[in-house]
Amino acid sequence: MELVDVLPVEGWKDLAEDVHDRFGINGGVNDKESFLVAASSRWANQICPKVKGGEESRAICAAVQQYLAKLAREKKEPAVAECDAGLTKFVVPIFYKDEFLGTAGGCGILAENGEIDTFYVAKVLDLGEEKVEKWIGGVKKFSQAELGRIIAYVEKRLEEILSK
Repeated sequence: MELVDVLPVEGWKDLAEDVHDRFGINGGVNDKESFLVAASSRWANQICPKVKGGEESRAICAAVQQYLAKLAREKKEPAVAECDAGLTKFVVPIFYKDEFLGTAGGCGILAENGEIDTFYVAKVLDLGEEKVEKWIGGVKKFSQAELGRIIAYVEKRLEEILSK
C-alpha cells in the first residue's frame, strides 16, 4: 500500500499547505522511501529554498529526513532532530493497519536554544556569512511546548485522514 492509496497527492499537498498556513513552517509528506510526495508551496525562511535547491546542499535535508523516518518507523512515534544547518525538523509516522506508508511533518524552524551554523551554510551554498546572517533574522524560534502542539496537530490531522 502507498500513501496515494489512502489519499490523492492533492490531499497530501493540502495537509502540507495547512501545516505551513497554521504554523509558518515548511510542511511536507514523504513516502516510505523518504521521497517527497507533497510540500508546502511557501517557505518558512530564506535559507531552506537555497539549501533544497542546490545539487549538493539538498543532502542536508535528505539525510535528516531518512534518519527521522527510520526512527519514526521503528518507534512508531514522532521523531525530532536538527539538520546539519541547525534547523529543527520533525516527522510523524503514517501507519495504516500496521503498515508504514511514510511520514508527514515540518521543518525550517529553530529550537529556542538552537543555533544555525552560519559558516557551514555559507560554505555549502557558496555564499558569504554576512548574507546567511541576514537570512537568520527571519527564522522562527519555537519552544518545546510549541513544537509539541504542532506535532499533536499533525497527528490529529493524520488520524482524521486515516479514519476515512
